[in-house]
Amino acid sequence: MRSFVWRPCRRAFTLIELLVVIAIIAILIGLLLPAVQKIREAAARMSCMNNLKQIGLGMLNYENTRGGLPPSRTTANTAIPSAPFYPFKHSWTAALLPYIEQTNSFNLYHYNVDWNHPSNAEAIQTPLKVFNCPSTPNQPRMDTTPSDPNNSTIARAAGDYSAVSAIKNFVGNACFGLPVTLDKDDSRLVGGMMRDRITRITEIADGTSNTILVAEDAGRPDQYTNGVRLGTSKEGGWADPAGNFSIDGAKADGTINSVPADVPGSCPLNCNNNSEMYGFHSGGANAVFADGSVHFLSKNMNVCTLAKLVTRAGGEVVGGNDY
Repeated sequence: MRSFVWRPCRRAFTLIELLVVIAIIAILIGLLLPAVQKIREAAARMSCMNNLKQIGLGMLNYENTRGGLPPSRTTANTAIPSAPFYPFKHSWTAALLPYIEQTNSFNLYHYNVDWNHPSNAEAIQTPLKVFNCPSTPNQPRMDTTPSDPNNSTIARAAGDYSAVSAIKNFVGNACFGLPVTLDKDDSRLVGGMMRDRITRITEIADGTSNTILVAEDAGRPDQYTNGVRLGTSKEGGWADPAGNFSIDGAKADGTINSVPADVPGSCPLNCNNNSEMYGFHSGGANAVFADGSVHFLSKNMNVCTLAKLVTRAGGEVVGGNDY
């Protein structure tokens, strides 16, 4: 008599069961992605702040060595023959190279010619991480538009940080009642770094913890309005002295200035990166102050509060809760 051994049959997954498993996995991925993106953005924002912290420490090292903060830019101004790098055109970024551990770029850079002279081509074509925020898209970028002097066509590696050199006369008038006839270099309008000369710490009468030196104006030479790329904007090279900017204020839709043009716009941050503060962070942008501290400034900040933080001797009162 033949004996039989019972064996359980192997049951395969049905199509419906497979679809349920796939759906559950998709839901879990959908739940995890926003958290991962938030973690990545937080890390990029922290890296961006660390760059500015290094820049701030470099500023203080420069000040300690040379008796003042570096010029925001030099312009070959014949009225100030004692200006650093006179009579050549350079940015604060080039002045800072030996103070922020950029020895290789410093060794390549020539200060006895203009910044975009052919002998500086290798230096200014080299991307430097310390001048770029990892939150900014299209890294690394190059600025290939003709640049002054002499419409140089040398490509320049882009940067995301700019000196905030002043507020416009009409901003001073609208926010503080200052005469619109003030000279553009009036101490009530200018920031912590002057053109063509160093600025002593004692000249920052509003206090080093209340005065911005450098802030994000990220993405250039690409132009962005409220996160949307529109084309080419202002100068974007990290070594370009024309990259510094003064505060105008943009309209909420990203338009530069209001109409009429002598009224500041209501949006001081993240509406337009054409000579305005602009970061690719949710809710604001980073800035380094004259005491070396780095702060994240809210997109909802009032334009006049930002103006207070830019001027070095306006006598305005501002508290940490304001930004």
